[in-house]
Amino acid sequence: MCCSCSLHVSSHLLDGRSSAPFRTFNPKKRHFCFDALVRTLDDRLGGIMNDRDKEAPRVFAGLSGASLPCSMDLGHGVTARPIYAHLFAANMMAFQRAEAGKPHPAPWKAARGGFAYDIEIELSVPANISLAGATSAMEVVRLVASLLRMAHYPYLMVPVTSDHPFDAAGAEQTPTLIPFETEPRIFAAPNETTEISEADLQWLKVAWPLVAELVRQAPQLDTALRACDACTVRGRAASALLTAWGALEELFAPARAELRFRVSAHIAAYLELPGPKRLERFKQVAQLYNARSRIAHSAQDADSRELVETFIVLRNSLMKMIDERAVPSQTDLERKLFCGD
Repeated sequence: MCCSCSLHVSSHLLDGRSSAPFRTFNPKKRHFCFDALVRTLDDRLGGIMNDRDKEAPRVFAGLSGASLPCSMDLGHGVTARPIYAHLFAANMMAFQRAEAGKPHPAPWKAARGGFAYDIEIELSVPANISLAGATSAMEVVRLVASLLRMAHYPYLMVPVTSDHPFDAAGAEQTPTLIPFETEPRIFAAPNETTEISEADLQWLKVAWPLVAELVRQAPQLDTALRACDACTVRGRAASALLTAWGALEELFAPARAELRFRVSAHIAAYLELPGPKRLERFKQVAQLYNARSRIAHSAQDADSRELVETFIVLRNSLMKMIDERAVPSQTDLERKLFCGD
C-alpha cells in the first residue's frame, strides 16, 4: 500500500477541536504521473471545453473551511478561485400570528443557535457538463468536495450554491442562492483557514474525472464515497457507524456468508502486506465490526473512537482504490488474502 494513503488514529479524537489523524497524509508521495494521466483522461473523456460550452450557464458552489493560493483550472470546464462571501442564519421568534401574506408583527426576539460560514473558494462548473459518472453539475460539486475532504481537509463544507458568481450575486436582483451543506461535521477546521496546497490541487485535477469514470464502472464506489461523506455529519454517531460499515461490506464482502470474517480479512489483505501488520489490521477491523453489530442490534449509541477508526479504514480503502485506479473484485481480494498478490 502507498504510505501516502494511510491514516492512523492519534491519541486525540476528532470531537470538533482537532484534526490530528489527517496530519500523516503526505500528498507529495503519490504514485500519479500527472502529465500522462491528464493526457489520457483528455483523450478518453472529451478534452477541453469549446467556446460555446464556456458561455453556457454555470453552477457556482461556495466552499468553506479552506482557501486557495490562486485560481485553478481543474479541467473539463471546472474552475476554482479565491472569493469571499458569508452565509448566515439566525434563529428568531415572533409572538403574534401573521396575517395572510404579511410577516409576523413585532416584537421579534433572537433565539440561541443558527449557523454562519465564511465562503473562501468558488467552484464553477458548467451546468451542462457531461462526463462519465458525473451526470450533473451538482454531482461534480459533490465529488470535488468529497475528494478534498478525503485527501486532507475533512472539515471542508459546501454551504451554498448560486447561479451567479458570488462577487456578482450581490449586485443581481434575483440570484438563486441555495443552502447545500449546513450541518456541522465531527471534524473542525483549524483556527486559521487552511490553504489547499498546490500538490493537493494537482492531485484533485487528475483524480476527479478519473473517479467519475470509476463510479460508472463500479457503482459500489459511488455508494462508498457518499457514505464516507455522510458518516462525518455531527450528531448521528450510531447511524454514521452503520452507514460506514454498509459501504465497507459492499466493497469487500457483497456475499453475506461469514460476513465478519470475510470483510475483516479482505480489508486487512487489501490495506496491508502479508505479515504481522496484516494480522493486526484484521484484529482491529474485526473489533470494529463487533461495534457495528452491537449498534445494529441494540439502542446503544456509537463510541466516537469507534466511529473515527471506522471512517479512517473506509477513507484509506477509498484512497487506495483512487491511487490504483481500480475497485478490487472478490477474486482480487481472495488472491491477496490467500496468495499474497
